[in-house]
Amino acid sequence: MFKKQKPPKHILFIGEKTETRDYIIDVIKENALDPKEKTPLYTFSTEEPVFDQELRDALLRKTDGTIFLVNSSKMDELSKIKEYLWEMFVWNNGSVNIPALIASYNAEKAIALTSSEIIEAFSLIRLTDRLWNVMEIHENKKEDILACFNWLDEYIEVLGIKPKVLKKKSSSTKTKKTEKKK
Repeated sequence: MFKKQKPPKHILFIGEKTETRDYIIDVIKENALDPKEKTPLYTFSTEEPVFDQELRDALLRKTDGTIFLVNSSKMDELSKIKEYLWEMFVWNNGSVNIPALIASYNAEKAIALTSSEIIEAFSLIRLTDRLWNVMEIHENKKEDILACFNWLDEYIEVLGIKPKVLKKKSSSTKTKKTEKKK
């Protein structure tokens, strides 16, 4: 018998385009993509936070997890990502079942915000309808980068890929069933 393969998990990266952001994405892709696999385990897409365009519904439907890459030592970038997180992602009905990981790089710098400071600055305590986490990446260490990816991947794996929203049966369906019984 043939075993049905799971569809690849889709990870969406959101962050300002920088060399560090691209390096982090490359490390994750190198670790996640196995050239021997016929069906990839992951697919990826990258978006920059642009306020005048919303995330496409088609992209959100296929997304299983999102990684927001933020430079924890640049306050202007942090506030921009916070606004984008809430305006374009959290308040978007299409993203309700998508876990969000905020990966803060440059965490080793003296002026960088810590994870708890980012939680406070992003008002993440108010984000109660989905799973989220904030993790730090120090000196672009591969271990820190992969820890971020592994946290997101384990969440998706344990709880299943995008839980389905149950819909109530319509009253016409119930009526048809009662008519058949008679």
